[in-house]
Amino acid sequence: MEVAKTIAQDPVLGRESESLWTIPNVLTVVRILLTPVYLFLLFSEAWLARTAGCVVFGVASLTDLYDGRIARRAGTTTEFGRFMDPLADKLLVSSALVAFVFMQLVQAWLVVVTLVRDVAITLLRAILIRRGHPLQTSYFAKVKTMLQLIVVSAIMFGLAIQVTLVEYGVDGFALTGPWASLILNGAVGVVTVLAVVSGLQYLIAAWRATT
Repeated sequence: MEVAKTIAQDPVLGRESESLWTIPNVLTVVRILLTPVYLFLLFSEAWLARTAGCVVFGVASLTDLYDGRIARRAGTTTEFGRFMDPLADKLLVSSALVAFVFMQLVQAWLVVVTLVRDVAITLLRAILIRRGHPLQTSYFAKVKTMLQLIVVSAIMFGLAIQVTLVEYGVDGFALTGPWASLILNGAVGVVTVLAVVSGLQYLIAAWRATT
């Protein structure tokens, strides 16, 4: 499969690009590269490094916002970008959710459901691309991804506040405890449900495309 080959993703976009290294594709690669960086910082012992990890996650999230805007404005898409952009989103969000499990902030089963869904849909998309039936990213899936980024970013922001206050001797704010656990798991639970529903939409779309 030639990743540089472009295809029309949407009638509105219409125009094709012959270059692999478009700005949206570069931002997608940057998002992937920033994922291990923020994870490394997030699990650091130094409070400043952990805060920096939350900031790096925020920067990586912004690349998702702007690569989409640039792609729509330019009216171009590439096969590479169409497959890698949602994959980069999954890596960014799923790795953060796994980190929250290790930090005992959210329930593991909620994250496992999301991970299984993401792996299954990624494999399905890859298989269908090879068979000449590429799946478009649905509007519902985009909404799901945006809500995931909002929830994870909010938790990251809370972590940054917590470690900063602890460093300065303030213990009044924490992401642990019954109420904090209820809120965090409730928010993650909502996006988990959305992930499952959007996954079912992909399965229906795949069935229709191949029958």
